[in-house]
Amino acid sequence: MIMYILTFLLVFATIAGFLSRPWWFSIVDFFRLHYACVALILLCGSILYMDWFLMTANTVVIAVNMFRIRHFLPNFNSTGIVQQKKIMSVNAYKENKEPQALAQTIHEADPDVLLIMEMTGRLQAALLPVLERYSYSLETPVRDGFKICLYSKNPLDDKGITHHGPGDTPLLHAKTHINGKLYQVFSAHPKPALNGAWHREREIYFSEVEKIVGQANELPVIMMGDFNAVPWEPDFQRFLKHTGLKSTIEGYGYHMTWPVFFPLLGVPMDHILISRYKKYDDLHIGPYVGSDHYPISLNL
Repeated sequence: MIMYILTFLLVFATIAGFLSRPWWFSIVDFFRLHYACVALILLCGSILYMDWFLMTANTVVIAVNMFRIRHFLPNFNSTGIVQQKKIMSVNAYKENKEPQALAQTIHEADPDVLLIMEMTGRLQAALLPVLERYSYSLETPVRDGFKICLYSKNPLDDKGITHHGPGDTPLLHAKTHINGKLYQVFSAHPKPALNGAWHREREIYFSEVEKIVGQANELPVIMMGDFNAVPWEPDFQRFLKHTGLKSTIEGYGYHMTWPVFFPLLGVPMDHILISRYKKYDDLHIGPYVGSDHYPISLNL
């Protein structure tokens, strides 16, 4: 009976993940790999009991969910020493109690451009020694009493902050040089789609932001942050299509970035997006920095 109940729940979740409209089932679409793993366990049990119905149902669940994430095959390498990077993005977590871990990672990566979300005054003070190497910055308060901060070693030109969606979520944008080339850099931190209203708000956010990004197509674009979206979601895929950007995670495996404290439910939620014609390498996720997110960094 338990196997039948679990199989029914997996079938329901697998189907519901495709129904982001008009319902708010986007969150159900996050855990495709997890559905497939549980279904594999149930498939082994159904083979043991020779239950053909369960065998068929769980085989279908595995096939559908693995096809959904076919471009993100499992790769859980989220640890190790960070080498020098050009770009880094991290949701620092407003309750971060280990700022020294974040400071060490920033020191090792030494990125030219650094985006920190959920920055608090206490955390910013703790990071001051490592942030002193950045002569240029752009920051603004966000919801829930924290800030989002963009740091650069090179000048930030045409700096601006716009607000989008019903929650007035800020979008930081500026032009800066990386490897001697001029880029348009954007931040991203929409609300998670945890209910119908927030799902609609995130959808509006993507819709408004993609128009601004589209206007910046005279320069190569870098957009990074905690998107509160997984790369196979329809809303996220639509955003990539309309902006002409690509997720740098694609092709590097299933790199979970959240939640650090419960890795069995890990999903790739943080992204660095770049213009499709730009090349990149050395994508790195991690290490632990006292946050519920892993940082993401790469080289161009």
